[in-house]
Amino acid sequence: MSGTSYGDVRSSTVLDVLLPMPPSTGVTMQNPPGVAGDDWLIRASPRMARPDAAACPTHRRIAMRPQLVAGPAVPFLSTPYEEFGFGPLFTALDLVEHHGWSVERVRTELRGTRGPFRGRGAPVHPVHLAWTAHALERYVAARAREQSAAEKSGLPPTAAVKHPWTWRTRRTDAPGPRGARQYEHTVWGRMYASADGTVRDLWLPSLGRAKSSRPEAEIGAMAQVMAYGAPTPRRRARDEPPAEATNTTLPPALVRVFDVGCADGSVEPLLGVAPRFGEGPGEARKRFEGDAVPAFVAVATATGTHPGESCVDCKAIAGCTDLKRAPSLWGGRPPSVARKRRSVSAWDLRLYAECPAQYHLVRRLHLNDLSTENEGARRGRAVDSWLDARHGEQPVRGCRDRAAPDPATPGFGIGLDDASAREASAMLAEHRLLCPLNGLGADERVLVQHRVTAYVPELDVVVLAVPDLVYTHRGRWIWRETKTSARPLWEREPLLRTYPQLALGVLLFHARVLGDDPRRSWVELEHLREGHGESRLERVDPGRAEIVDEARGVIAGLAQPLLDDTTYEPRTGRHCHGCQARTWCRPGTAYVTDHPLPHGPNEPTHADNPKPSAPLLSRGGTPSDD
Repeated sequence: MSGTSYGDVRSSTVLDVLLPMPPSTGVTMQNPPGVAGDDWLIRASPRMARPDAAACPTHRRIAMRPQLVAGPAVPFLSTPYEEFGFGPLFTALDLVEHHGWSVERVRTELRGTRGPFRGRGAPVHPVHLAWTAHALERYVAARAREQSAAEKSGLPPTAAVKHPWTWRTRRTDAPGPRGARQYEHTVWGRMYASADGTVRDLWLPSLGRAKSSRPEAEIGAMAQVMAYGAPTPRRRARDEPPAEATNTTLPPALVRVFDVGCADGSVEPLLGVAPRFGEGPGEARKRFEGDAVPAFVAVATATGTHPGESCVDCKAIAGCTDLKRAPSLWGGRPPSVARKRRSVSAWDLRLYAECPAQYHLVRRLHLNDLSTENEGARRGRAVDSWLDARHGEQPVRGCRDRAAPDPATPGFGIGLDDASAREASAMLAEHRLLCPLNGLGADERVLVQHRVTAYVPELDVVVLAVPDLVYTHRGRWIWRETKTSARPLWEREPLLRTYPQLALGVLLFHARVLGDDPRRSWVELEHLREGHGESRLERVDPGRAEIVDEARGVIAGLAQPLLDDTTYEPRTGRHCHGCQARTWCRPGTAYVTDHPLPHGPNEPTHADNPKPSAPLLSRGGTPSDD
């Protein structure tokens, strides 16, 4: 065999039927600055085939090469709590599916756990343990229902397998055009097989409801490994795989993939192909070659950078010149115990200030009890969606001459009740005179929902901000945040403290992360209300030292406790009514029971409509032309 393109495996197995990938692009990959190691192994998971416009191309390309490491090496740093939401659930399922424990016995073990569950990994937050007990019960019940239905349809039962399936090519002596000598494809999830090997099932847990669809490239990658992969013992992160190709002498007759919602036990079938009978071996091959292979090739050969969330886990961060450095952005101090790199956003800071547990459970673990947003939050999203669509049009056009949408217009305010739709329409009518694009020159830059990213090296923290709009006006950069509210701005609390995203914008301008001169920049708040003439435009000058000092104080007061925290204790309050982890939080549930909202579930909470703000050192006025 020469070369190592995907699908190019020579063995006496059914793998021989797979066609090779399209001809090589001729790209020879080189390690980016700040990365050391060898790129001879490419490991691909179905997630890598998933389109992700926000991801950094260089990060994804490096992530597919597990033998590459950051240079200088980054030591392993533990976390105070488990940060993989499904980790404890998979440990619990192992006890049920491989060790014969009853669900109730595992739930009892979860209730008694203090620290790591079964002694594995990092300690688990008490609310995370409660979520795990809830998810375990629903997952096992969903599996039982599906197995009962499968039995009625004549399919054999499936049981959990201990070793995940992997599809791997033989290692070659010479590297191919992409520098690789071996390819390895994996799948993630809970895996099951019938005793006779004719049926293989993959169950993918989702934190909320079951997903009814996934990208075709991701499905194609799953189909390939499920049909042609072999059980493979788990290895440590950088251990080399065997040099031989995987060998599946008898592929399954049926491969099925299900998505299961851990919050409600819902199940959605995603795939059911027959690689040996029925549709024949062409189905898995066509899915892989037609959908997954182009996606994998694009990721494995991608170049360029896109700073953002990818920076948190990127091995190349030390050598990346496109990621803006912002040392001493707010004057924070490193935590007393070293932690692995984290991201911080204004939304993180606000959620943490409300409740540290909510930050850990919702922002880090993404737990979701399927509770609905209140009307105020849905109304705000409807306004944002309408503005984003209009502000993103080319050529640039202001909103002064646009009619506000009729509340009854199909597609406007989906999910809003009639009153909220009317309020949203009235707020958009108010926006017409405040629109920053009114009269803006055709040569100006307009960026809608543009991600601004900075790295604070002494804290090893990636700062993420997504202003509603950033645009240029006669040589100056302007950062616009738009907020909807049922209440007027209140003048007894500083504006930057009420809206920390404005404070973060000031600091990012001051650090020259966006624009070259903070003295020629503005941060604006467009505060929209329903009543005619009640909306306001507030401006903050990041070029004034006193404003920068105030912004530093606001962000430092919010960020330092977050960076130092190792317990994430619940802090109850009105925000508990809208917390997506409250179902499993005893203090939050008790608070909601004892403090019902005065006007029912649609009453806005602090998280949805922050309490009104106060005068800052620079306020009022409209943008000038200087």
